Amino acid sequence: MAKYNFSVLIPNTMPNGEAEKAEALFKQFLASGFIYDEISSHPDRPVYASAEMLHLMLPWMIDEMLKRNDTGNFLIYPMITAVDPENEISDRLRSRARKVLELSDTAFAHKVLDFLAAVREDPPNSEEQIERLIALWQRKVQEGSNHSK
Repeated sequence: MAKYNFSVLIPNTMPNGEAEKAEALFKQFLASGFIYDEISSHPDRPVYASAEMLHLMLPWMIDEMLKRNDTGNFLIYPMITAVDPENEISDRLRSRARKVLELSDTAFAHKVLDFLAAVREDPPNSEEQIERLIALWQRKVQEGSNHSK
């Protein structure tokens, strides 16, 4: 993959063993590509990712999760948090999700919608959250469609 000029970790990450392991995983992704088994066996690692890193990784994560029909994996929780600018977990994660939304184009929004549609039948959190996110990402698609006209 090409060299990227951004931090792979969410800003103000406190140094600790898990953050260091997450950073190594993200750098491995940038250097040699995506390894679903590695990230799915450590579903806490995406919590440490910067918005830019998530913007690169989420499409790969979604594709592989859907291909494997693996929506029961705990990885689903940080993936939903990553695309939810109204999540109730923390200000840092809300801010990061807003940045992911900002970075997103129509293709990325469609990918998120595919993911949300897959978890809609058996949502890991609340149905209301999934429906709210579907509406949000549909608006993103619509905005992109309006800009391309």
